[in-house]
Amino acid sequence: MFFDERIIELGMDAKSDTDVITQLAKILTQKNIVKKSFTNHVLLREKKFPTGLPVENSLGIAIPHTDSIYVNKSQIAVASLKKPVVFKNMVDATKEVEVNLVFIIAMSQPHEQANLLSNLMNMCQHSQAVEDLIHANNENTVEKILKHYQLN
Repeated sequence: MFFDERIIELGMDAKSDTDVITQLAKILTQKNIVKKSFTNHVLLREKKFPTGLPVENSLGIAIPHTDSIYVNKSQIAVASLKKPVVFKNMVDATKEVEVNLVFIIAMSQPHEQANLLSNLMNMCQHSQAVEDLIHANNENTVEKILKHYQLN
C-alpha cells in the first residue's frame, strides 16, 4: 500500500542528511506524491526534531517526515546509502548517528503515521533486518523484508 510507486534507491550516493532528504523528496515531488513545499518542511522539521536512530552493530536509520498537509498520497521512500551520513539523534539531539538507511515517510492521513512509525521501530529492534535492507541488491528483497514487518 505505501510502496505503490516503488521508490527504493539502493546504494545512494549522498553527502549529508540534507542531501539524502532532498534527493528522495525530489522523487516524491516529481511523482506528485507530495506537494512542492514538502522538501522544505521535511528539512525544517528535521532541524527541530531529528530522526536519526542508532541500531545495534553500529548501524543507523533515519525517518524524516512532516505533516500530512504537504502530502497528496501516502508513500514511503527508502534509500540505502553507499556511505553513512550523519543525522542528529532522535532521542538526544546533541548526539550524532551515522545513518545507513533512510525512510522518508509521506502520509496523507495523520493516523497512518503513528502505526507506521511503530512498525518501523519494531523492525529496528531486529538489527539483522536493518542490515539485510542496507545490503539488499534489489528492490524485491527490500519489499520482502518490509512486508514481513508490515511496512507495506
